[in-house]
Amino acid sequence: MSSDNTEKAALASLSTSRYVIGDSVRIRLSQSLSKVNVVLDGKLMLENQNGSDSLQINSMKEKTGWHKLIVSGIDVNKVAFSDTLAFELISNVFPQEIKYTVLGQFPHQKTSFTEGLEFYKGELYESTGENGKSQLLKIDLKTGSSLKSISLDKQYFGEGITIVNDNIYQLTWQSGVCFQYDLDFKLQKTFTYYFQGWGLTHHDSTLIMSDGSNKIHFYNTDFEKTGDLEVYDNKGPVRNLNELEYVDGFIYANIFETNKIVKIDAITGKIIAFINMDSIIPAEIDSRRDVLNGIAYRSDEGAFYITGKNWPLLFKIRLKDLPKVKQLASASE
Repeated sequence: MSSDNTEKAALASLSTSRYVIGDSVRIRLSQSLSKVNVVLDGKLMLENQNGSDSLQINSMKEKTGWHKLIVSGIDVNKVAFSDTLAFELISNVFPQEIKYTVLGQFPHQKTSFTEGLEFYKGELYESTGENGKSQLLKIDLKTGSSLKSISLDKQYFGEGITIVNDNIYQLTWQSGVCFQYDLDFKLQKTFTYYFQGWGLTHHDSTLIMSDGSNKIHFYNTDFEKTGDLEVYDNKGPVRNLNELEYVDGFIYANIFETNKIVKIDAITGKIIAFINMDSIIPAEIDSRRDVLNGIAYRSDEGAFYITGKNWPLLFKIRLKDLPKVKQLASASE
């Protein structure tokens, strides 16, 4: 093989790929370099530096997840080089538990395999799953009965819903299809995406979507991708994000197959708190299958409504004040 085709060894490297937000990132150099530039996520951090064994930058980021470093310059042979490195930032916040008060409970259809729950203009809407059983429903809160419903074709497994400007958006699990309806449940449009559909909420005209990983996707109302967010706590990525609800700058997400709801900073991806829902789990359900999976916020009451798959009840709760956020000490070298 020609030496021209031999991959050159990287001149820059990292001692670890994981840091806590606020840490300094030490870039190791295998030889003395000159005119070194360091670019972090497109932003120039160091310019025309000389280095013999290492360089150091502050992470200068409040957003969790993976970030890209490009280290370029001139090596000892006066040849230009450029190395691309990646590192992961975990949250510097220790999540606190939020307590809550149960304000009441309402009937919920045990036949509803709940995947999405949302209040809109004082009315409650629900999306249910399972192939051949998936529906979009408008619910009478007092009785739990459906006021309006439409069934999905049996090939679709219904997932999260949200409502923006009188348009209802409903995800499907593995089909990569989002349905858009009007408030009369008349289908208007369909959109496609290329991963699993789990939870759905919105802020203003931005749709916010989970896919079962630790990633949150942002779309406009024409289902064009506008960004994403990686969700972390102080230990690492938090996966299985499912049903979502956006409230005042935070995304509330239940963690699939747990009785926990986490509170996520919608800008940084940090989990700042969690809610343990053990005390409201109905005793008669199969807790392995009929898991927590319904979060709806009613702003005029300042209350959350919580249910799960095939639960007989819908609970109205109010969160208590969040304890003071605890930040981790920096582990900078």
